[in-house]
Amino acid sequence: MTSRSGPRSKRSSWRALSVRRLDAFVPAVAALVLALTLGACASGGGGGASSASGHSRSVITTEELRTAGSESAYDVISRMRPEYFREKPSQKSALYADGGLQNVAEKPALIVNGQRQGDFGDLHTIAVSTLSMIRYYSIEEAKRKFGMQFGGGAIELTYATPQAP
Repeated sequence: MTSRSGPRSKRSSWRALSVRRLDAFVPAVAALVLALTLGACASGGGGGASSASGHSRSVITTEELRTAGSESAYDVISRMRPEYFREKPSQKSALYADGGLQNVAEKPALIVNGQRQGDFGDLHTIAVSTLSMIRYYSIEEAKRKFGMQFGGGAIELTYATPQAP
């Protein structure tokens, strides 16, 4: 018996090798897809933005505000959601005398009942008992909802409407 050598034998050995590699590749891809799917399901599908109680970390609800007592909005936010106060680097830059550039960090803007009003320091003077909700908007969300000037995000306060007797 003679052994074939030449292009045909090289092609068949390459096919056999390719099939073996494919047999190992398909289960690996299937395992990866399964792991990614299970990971997405475990995070709740909301990108991990929900807390254990099931509500979004971007909102301090009426129920949470009721338990806060008579604190200022600043005190409640700093106790319940301190991440609202983290300054985010914006797309604005500062030019220094030595010619260097550095991104400027901006504080979140204050939005009251849908309108920009006051500044960050006013949170110290607003009583929580007058509010029905506090919501934080990331930089991207604030720019989309309120305009491009919101480079530090936004904190929106919604006042409770007085109840008729």
